[in-house]
Amino acid sequence: MASRVVGRLNWATFSPLFCALAAIYLAHRTVAWLQLPRLSWVRFYLDDLLCLPLLLTVTLFLMRMLYGPQVRFTKYHIGFVVVYVSVVFELILPQFMPRYTGDLLDVALYALGGWFFHKFLNK
Repeated sequence: MASRVVGRLNWATFSPLFCALAAIYLAHRTVAWLQLPRLSWVRFYLDDLLCLPLLLTVTLFLMRMLYGPQVRFTKYHIGFVVVYVSVVFELILPQFMPRYTGDLLDVALYALGGWFFHKFLNK
């Protein structure tokens, strides 16, 4: 069983573009943790822009591990994730946790990140 799963691992899913996006995200989180000054648009919107390309690529890797390297996400799958993440993080969580704020620009950035994933990473 385990040997079949290892044989299905498709490390090519983690393209150099994904690695660059992950490095940007980790650098941004490190700068935030160190409380260094950042531009306001970077501080408030970079994570939202990078969220779906990173999340969907990791999910694609896991789906390929289970179902084989031919797996791709359709526009409908990506659209569902955009809507789901938008509803959870921009409508539901702000109602219960003061840490979250609903922002329409965040929804646009989720959609842009979903489009970016579909165009460049969903291969």
